[in-house]
Amino acid sequence: MPLIVDKRKEQTKILDAFERCIEDKPIFNITLRDIAKKANMSHPKLLSYFPSKHDLIEAYCQYTKDYMVEHCRKWFSTHLRTSYETNLAYLSDFLRYIADGEAGENRPNATVQTYVLAKYDPKIAEIVEKEFAAWRAEMEQHLSEIYGSAAGAGEAEAMMALITGIFTCNYTGALTGSVNDSFLQRLKALSVE
Repeated sequence: MPLIVDKRKEQTKILDAFERCIEDKPIFNITLRDIAKKANMSHPKLLSYFPSKHDLIEAYCQYTKDYMVEHCRKWFSTHLRTSYETNLAYLSDFLRYIADGEAGENRPNATVQTYVLAKYDPKIAEIVEKEFAAWRAEMEQHLSEIYGSAAGAGEAEAMMALITGIFTCNYTGALTGSVNDSFLQRLKALSVE
């Protein structure tokens, strides 16, 4: 009887190995052989799932897109606004989640590197644009549930810029403090005339 292989499971295993490679070196310097070694599989076997590094990176970008949108949706569905004293406390907790994640969460850790790749690769740029569009639509929906008609596409885009900045600072270790109520209070103080 032939062995039945779960292609999706094998691709996920390879993408996980890619993640582990990213811990050691930049995305540009990772070879398919590096990834195959981390995945405990032969190079030819890896090639049967991802014929090129570009194909693998595209799949990783798609995975990142799906992950970000799904986890944003999940956070808002499990954290009701009515459970918080203020809108500020609610959004602060969301941004804390963005910065720190939840225990055991296996987040894509090369998101920032894929954003850089988007500058140079039209296919990756298209995936990243779709990621941001889907994520922005998700944010707009949740912000309008909190603030009503006062929140729209512009506010969702401002949140996206803030979230992307938090990701970048976390990835590079540049964030000097924790994301909490005082984080948004500092931003709010800048808008006072």
